[in-house]
Amino acid sequence: MGFDTIVRSGVALANSLTASLQVTVTHEAWTGNNVHGKHTYAAPISRLAIVEHKQLLRRTRDATVTMVEPSVLILEPVDDNGATGRKEPIDPRDRITLPDGRVLTQLLVEMVMDPETNRPYMYMVTGEV
Repeated sequence: MGFDTIVRSGVALANSLTASLQVTVTHEAWTGNNVHGKHTYAAPISRLAIVEHKQLLRRTRDATVTMVEPSVLILEPVDDNGATGRKEPIDPRDRITLPDGRVLTQLLVEMVMDPETNRPYMYMVTGEV
């Protein structure tokens, strides 16, 4: 049994053990921009996730420092959207709506790739509220 198998099994175990802690978030995949330059999104998808509230400072792409609070941990696979120009499976331009109605934008997605499946084991997502 390789380390990748242990990690894969550990994520599956964490998913089952934390089921009662997980809440439903809404993920809207960025699909492009309309004629006015506004983002367009695919139909919303409900996902189970662990939402952790902590304050972190993060440097954005334009080098400004911003405060981010919620972190969203998704322990299940996320399918690619397939829209042109996206970073799959979760693009920084996607939106995630938390149970309290706040919307995360300008996402920072952290993941470790599974060498067997070439897909992430899990996703840690933070963003601006």
